[in-house]
Amino acid sequence: MSKILRSEKATKKTPKKPHRTQEKSPNFPEDWPKYFKDRLILENPNSTIGVITLWMPKEDVAENLESGTYSVCGQLYTKQGINYILRNILANPKIQDLIMCGADRQESGEALKKFFEKGFEKDPNSGGNLKAWKIKGDEKAFIHSQIPLDYLEKIRKNVKLYDLRKAALSEVTKKVSEVHNANQNTKPFCKPITFTEPEKTEPETYPSDGSVFKIRRDFVGDAWLDVLKTVTRFGHKIPGMYGDVGQVENLCVVIEKEDPDKPQMYDYFNFDKKQLNLYIKGFFDKNEEKSEIYTYGERIFASGGVNQAKIMVEKLKRFEHDRGAVVVLWKPKVDNFPPEDVVVQEIGQTKKWRVPCLVMLLGQVTDGNLNMSAIFRNNDVYGAWPLNAFSLRAFQKDIAKKIGKGLGTLTTISHIAEIYELNWEESKIIVQENDSLERTCQYDPRGYYVITVEDPQINVVFYSPDGSKELDSYYIDGTKDKAARDLSATILKDMLVSDLGAACDLGRQLAKAESAVKLGLEFEQDQPLKFKS
Repeated sequence: MSKILRSEKATKKTPKKPHRTQEKSPNFPEDWPKYFKDRLILENPNSTIGVITLWMPKEDVAENLESGTYSVCGQLYTKQGINYILRNILANPKIQDLIMCGADRQESGEALKKFFEKGFEKDPNSGGNLKAWKIKGDEKAFIHSQIPLDYLEKIRKNVKLYDLRKAALSEVTKKVSEVHNANQNTKPFCKPITFTEPEKTEPETYPSDGSVFKIRRDFVGDAWLDVLKTVTRFGHKIPGMYGDVGQVENLCVVIEKEDPDKPQMYDYFNFDKKQLNLYIKGFFDKNEEKSEIYTYGERIFASGGVNQAKIMVEKLKRFEHDRGAVVVLWKPKVDNFPPEDVVVQEIGQTKKWRVPCLVMLLGQVTDGNLNMSAIFRNNDVYGAWPLNAFSLRAFQKDIAKKIGKGLGTLTTISHIAEIYELNWEESKIIVQENDSLERTCQYDPRGYYVITVEDPQINVVFYSPDGSKELDSYYIDGTKDKAARDLSATILKDMLVSDLGAACDLGRQLAKAESAVKLGLEFEQDQPLKFKS
């Protein structure tokens, strides 16, 4: 039984306490919270308590708290979000108690704990200019340099963090009430203050074909650079439930060689190996305690009592080309309808309506390898895509092993691939600092070509990727006007080239071959033209 249904039953016994939003709470300052107002639950402006629920839905925690005992309740998915907790506290220094609970899947809670326990330092990679403060003991946790040192120390001195990450909700409720009762007359530790934010640029959209962007790489980390580059270059800015996003439609990413048992890690990842393992574990959690509305693991392994992964194995064992090896994570009777006690925002979005982003998995055996496709209705490609890809690769390898097949390609198709405004600049920086000309050189999966000149004829022969089979051959009289153009067009018509880099190279080589014929020079593929000896 889903948690939505269980909550409806619970409502008949004990009505849920209404939670005041900014619009319904005139006692909160007009301009507070400064950040992510629409993502936070506001309760009592006179309380000193901020409840941080990490990856646990804030609504699930807030509905268990005693009315009036806390000021604000929200989630903390990433370490970068720590910046906005600190900024909101400085804008409302009445908040002096942070109660942290929930699943810490990306160690954002651990980073916040280290901030209070160990402090921070100048980022050693900043050079002469301070780009950010670094939380001590965490190489991936940074604080905006625009927040002065003395105000960060004021927070560490005056704000207390209660770490209840492993506690039951009943313990969290008890602690919130205890702290509230003990600190009702607490005064702000400083005057409200705000600081400038890191410089931002508006997303600049380049013209594109609008739908279907294809990326093909061996490893998840390498592909992620192309994913970020695609969305930041071609993404259209639109309003979303959690702020503005830049998005493209139907982003298709093919991963060829990633081994989930030995994942290729990159310095520019916003997670490390430990955090990756934590995420994968949470990804496959069967949610047996019903602590969340849903988990991917629950939908895959125990959807209505059905283990869809087991059925996929049985089908592919029986007939490896079965077109019905499908896992469906979307439940029409549940996911198509919002809960009854919801608030509809002005832009038409619905609060407290949480449905899966991953909606379907499909398996198919080709040439002795299990290929898998994963369909996302939408995908946060900065915060979630690489983690999801690693998790899906692990699932794919497990299925392949059970049916006695090799590990083929993993294809993720994101109907909406998006980057939140919060992560836009960081995404661009990651691409700028790690992209290179060398990355443009890729093998074309459709094969390769050999170009020769037998005066006056230009010859092109195409071979299969492994070189074992000749696919086709073409030739043209090099003295003809626009010979290279016509030969290129014929090859493109026959769809023998799929990679843009290969197509660019083909055009260059044929242009050189045509020049060699017309000028009486010596042609050798991939080499400069020479005078004939």
